[in-house]
Amino acid sequence: MIGKPNQLETKLFYHGLSLERRMPQEHPLRKIKKLVDFNFIRSNVAELYGKNGNESVDPAVILKLIFLLFYENIKSERALTQQLPLRMDWLWFCDYDLDEKTPDHSVISKARRRWGMDAFTAFFNNVLTQCIDTGLVDGQTIHIDSSMIDANAAKDTLKCQFQAVSNNLYNQLENNCQPSPQKLEKRISTTDPDARLGKKYGKTTLGYKDHRAVDDKHGIITATVTTPANVNDEKVMQDVIIEHQKNTSIKVETVAADKAYGTAENYVYLHEQHITPCISHKRQSSHCDPAFNKDKFVYDKQQDVYICPTGNELKFSHFKTEVNAFIYRANLKACQQCIHFEKCVAGKNSGRQIQRMTNEKYIEWSETCLSVHKRKYLMARRKAKAEGSFADASNNHGFKRSRLRGLAKMRIQNLLIAAIQNVRKLIASLSRKPAVIAVKSGIWKPFFHTRTHLCLIGINSWSILSEY
Repeated sequence: MIGKPNQLETKLFYHGLSLERRMPQEHPLRKIKKLVDFNFIRSNVAELYGKNGNESVDPAVILKLIFLLFYENIKSERALTQQLPLRMDWLWFCDYDLDEKTPDHSVISKARRRWGMDAFTAFFNNVLTQCIDTGLVDGQTIHIDSSMIDANAAKDTLKCQFQAVSNNLYNQLENNCQPSPQKLEKRISTTDPDARLGKKYGKTTLGYKDHRAVDDKHGIITATVTTPANVNDEKVMQDVIIEHQKNTSIKVETVAADKAYGTAENYVYLHEQHITPCISHKRQSSHCDPAFNKDKFVYDKQQDVYICPTGNELKFSHFKTEVNAFIYRANLKACQQCIHFEKCVAGKNSGRQIQRMTNEKYIEWSETCLSVHKRKYLMARRKAKAEGSFADASNNHGFKRSRLRGLAKMRIQNLLIAAIQNVRKLIASLSRKPAVIAVKSGIWKPFFHTRTHLCLIGINSWSILSEY
């Protein structure tokens, strides 16, 4: 017999209702609440609040709400506070009961502006310290990469800034002041003035760029540096390394990055800091046949000449200040008599030309400090760790789109997303099955109790003694 339609009748009292009992033991938020210390924020921001006036919302609750915003990939703070009363797991996580009044979205916005970036940097560092203490961070080998972030502004908000700059210059002249030198941006967004146009992989983006240092051992994010989208990658590499070493207190030994970071200036820095690079440097563009690229020419240091594959010499011609390089050029007649002239020389009115950077010896050093096998191994690891880190942030935490406006707020967003990714890795590491001890011929050997590890050590010939 079919049942009757279920008609909900509101009860005046609910007996035995407990959010604590309704939260599953394996719920991710239960693990996060147990593992992550949100209460530190109270002492961290206490001096920012007065002693009189209305009592504010607990800072620990506000930090949890901001955490949920990026953990659950909610599009805005307003949307978060609208969904909060409907989610029992969120209410439990923030220590609210079913009948309690939840904060307005403006409470979150005001607190974020009042706290500033220092509070969220402290939160990121607290999580990172837990990862280091758990043994998830090696710190000596890191992967550096960057990714574009779309600003919370459309490209059609870009306006020419000539009028604003000219008015400022006019006011300075009226006040008999020396006009200050200004870097004129062609177009600036009126919605988000800090956002800039940047191009990567052929795509132009109005927004920002996040540069990360990702540890090789388990992919923990150890540093994040946010810049406008028009800042070139090579300009930020040193800042990322310094930030990593400050956050982890571990000296970097090896850095892997793509060719965007491969400049002579960066190689000089790495050489001075005794850091081994695994970076493909930016090669000089050439229109000749690949068989006659620059690396096929041998440099004679004593005579200061290049020797081409057919034995002709390229002698020093002049110094090109625009690219900070020495120009070496072959004799035109000698090149024209060569059977490879059409393949080797791009311009038919001059001999073959080669640029030698002032810091060429550091570029050559960068290519020889690692074996080919080790270089391929690290570049494959970089793709998995660094690019995988950005892919995870985009797929699960809305990394590719800014929820906030302004460079300072973007730095907060990237710090929180990086901290959340580290929290997830930390929970995953602590959720693994406990290790057991196996013994054979009196030799003790610990390992994780998984089928893969059992097969690796040949468990049939071992005896499992006990868990520890």
